[in-house]
Amino acid sequence: MSHYRILSFSTLAAAVLAAGFVAAPARADDASCKPVLDAITKATRTPYHEFATTGGKSFEKIYTTTALYVGSNGHWVKMPASPQDLIDALRESGAMFTECKSLRTEMVAGQAATVYAARERLTSVGEDDHSQFWIGNASGLPLKSESDSQHGGQPSHVSPRFTYDNVQPPAGVQ
Repeated sequence: MSHYRILSFSTLAAAVLAAGFVAAPARADDASCKPVLDAITKATRTPYHEFATTGGKSFEKIYTTTALYVGSNGHWVKMPASPQDLIDALRESGAMFTECKSLRTEMVAGQAATVYAARERLTSVGEDDHSQFWIGNASGLPLKSESDSQHGGQPSHVSPRFTYDNVQPPAGVQ
């Protein structure tokens, strides 16, 4: 899940699938992470539109349950992606969640959400992130997340938000 590293195309494909909240059944070392993992798993079966910023750059992801579209500055890349593809990518990343705890309830885009803190680790790249996830109380889906980590000695902050209504592929992208 470790939040949207924008790298080379082949790394981007793997990172996008395993990053952000689209980190389906990862390993949790403690039961406290079950609500976060349940929400992320549910998101792999739900079309969504994601808007994210990292390092002062913005990008979008549109997931239809059959394809993942990644866009930045009006340029889009399409990759086949099923719920199982997302789950497999996460497992390959070695994502693991620990030390999860419920912090508070907040409103996100008019929806009540429980905020969870979590420590997540991608063993494939040896990185730890400190993240927060806003999980919709009614939907059980992630509404936004915040993640802080170190990449090559540089601090990184990623902040995606998610919508689930009327999700369509980007116009003109085949």
